[in-house]
Amino acid sequence: MWLGIGFAVLSCAAYTAAAVAQRRLAVRVTAPLTGRRQVADLLRHPLWWVSLVFNGGRAGFQVAAVSFAPLTVIQPLGVLVLVFGIPWSARLGGRRVSRAEWRGAAFTVVALGALLAVSVTSGQGGVLDRSDSVLVGAGTAVLLVATAWVAGRVPSTAWRSYLLSGAAGVAFGVSSATVKTSVSVFAATGAAGLTHPATLATPVIAVLGLFLAQAAYQGMDLGAPLGITTLTNPVAASVVGVAFMGESYAGGWIGGAVALVSALLAAHGIRLLTVPQDAAPTGAATGRDPDILPR
Repeated sequence: MWLGIGFAVLSCAAYTAAAVAQRRLAVRVTAPLTGRRQVADLLRHPLWWVSLVFNGGRAGFQVAAVSFAPLTVIQPLGVLVLVFGIPWSARLGGRRVSRAEWRGAAFTVVALGALLAVSVTSGQGGVLDRSDSVLVGAGTAVLLVATAWVAGRVPSTAWRSYLLSGAAGVAFGVSSATVKTSVSVFAATGAAGLTHPATLATPVIAVLGLFLAQAAYQGMDLGAPLGITTLTNPVAASVVGVAFMGESYAGGWIGGAVALVSALLAAHGIRLLTVPQDAAPTGAATGRDPDILPR
């Protein structure tokens, strides 16, 4: 159990480092990250590849964590990314965390912890069959692309960030289901699993999620988009599990009420965490290089 918790904390630390790297990269890009030219610029920047390395580490630690501890123990620990990330990002931006941000972080951490604790599923559960894999994979990809298109035309920086980070959380949650399916298919069929729709959908959805998360940090500090992504990720995974994988919601009416109150409290916390980029001095104003992670 404790070994699983240790891996979960390492996963949160790696995810935080990836998010901070993506946030620092977003500071350098002024044009909306919804065009091919801006995407090409990202791929040429070292910080993008640094974030990919940390995201890979996060995934590896997460797999190890759930191998040693129950999901109901591991899931609530996801709130640590906010505990780690908000002061780290503020420090790199050359500013202090405001009182409103601390209150927002407290509200969001408590709410997300409660929400993740009750958003569990029960039953035998299973994997996606081929037809459901096509439906979930194609439907999610269309949803993500459509959300990016809409977000690119929203004049509000905050709402653009909300849409993009929510879509990124959906991508990460759905990719958890497709990965679970792919692992099961590979175990049963070997190399033939390479052609399974879930296997083909996983990299597409995961990569879209990474780009959406990157775009969500543009014009915003780390707290709000990271909180929304952390919120929507397990919710999306639970929805897919219940709708397509034979699982059932285990919280009951009490759990549903707790989840609703937690979601409202998290929304209030995220509003307090919404700090536009132009409201926070960058490293240039304080003599720091905003593109260098702490050594």
